[in-house]
Amino acid sequence: MRRIATLLLALCAAVSYAQDHVRFIVTGDDRWDTGHPRAGEDENGVNVTVLARVMKAAMAEKPDVMLLSGDLVGGAKTDAEEQAQFDTWIKVMQPVYDSGIKVLTAIGNHEMHAPDADDVWRKAMSGNRSNPDNGPAKEKGLTYSYVFKNCLFISLDEFQEESPTINQTWLDGVLKAPHPPHVFAFAHKAAFYVGHHDDIMSTVPAARDTFIKSLVDAGARTVFFGHDHLYDHSSAKLADWPESKAIHQFVIGTSGAPLVKSKPLTDSDGDWKLTRTKHVDQKYGYAVVDVDGPKVTIVFKEEDSPGVFVAADTYTYTLPAAK
Repeated sequence: MRRIATLLLALCAAVSYAQDHVRFIVTGDDRWDTGHPRAGEDENGVNVTVLARVMKAAMAEKPDVMLLSGDLVGGAKTDAEEQAQFDTWIKVMQPVYDSGIKVLTAIGNHEMHAPDADDVWRKAMSGNRSNPDNGPAKEKGLTYSYVFKNCLFISLDEFQEESPTINQTWLDGVLKAPHPPHVFAFAHKAAFYVGHHDDIMSTVPAARDTFIKSLVDAGARTVFFGHDHLYDHSSAKLADWPESKAIHQFVIGTSGAPLVKSKPLTDSDGDWKLTRTKHVDQKYGYAVVDVDGPKVTIVFKEEDSPGVFVAADTYTYTLPAAK
């Protein structure tokens, strides 16, 4: 009888898992063109025009959660000026917050310009804009985790040190504790080069490698970044890893910051083999991620004409059955 009861419980859990649907949006980098505001687009640190278009389309997808990977504002030399930029950003974002979509934000390098940058960030991300405060003591609202149904979302602050590193000790604690099967981490600066910025995690390869391996060991198959104002989807794996273990890096810095043309791409980084699935320059956009039980589908939608977004890349994977 005990065996039958155990099997029934397992069956019920499997049915619940299969029906547990989550949809979330990923995008970032909506800041203005620093020093050269674009007429009809940029206002007080923010590309208000493109951000509004991206958010309108993203809201129409009816997501449960939205991940924004930093450089939300251009940044300023004083706390008051930077806070004013956040006020502009909040004005554009208010419909999203009012809709009830859970917005999770990661801090970018442009948010680090003000003298008291962390405090300015926390003030901007307060009230119904607050991020979870379950991170390390010095990184409250900057580094944190958030659980929604069968998903664990993790935002990571890369700016506590001069190099782009994260709080690995805290992350290890989160990943080693019981957590939902789907793990989605996001931060600002990428782990692997995607054609523009080189001030990324690859400048500290040992720390980067530990970070990526910890995600993979916890069952993650994706990681999301911004910083480069383009879209790039690439996979990274070590020589002794099967393809199914590769982690897929998505860089989606496409919400309004000045678009860039990438430099030649690479197919390796230290011991890592990099394989590019899709690379898009000169297009704004966002990704829609659907989680259906063990299956995940990621669709990047690029702006084909103002306010019209079409699918440009699709990736699907399925987590292995629970042991």
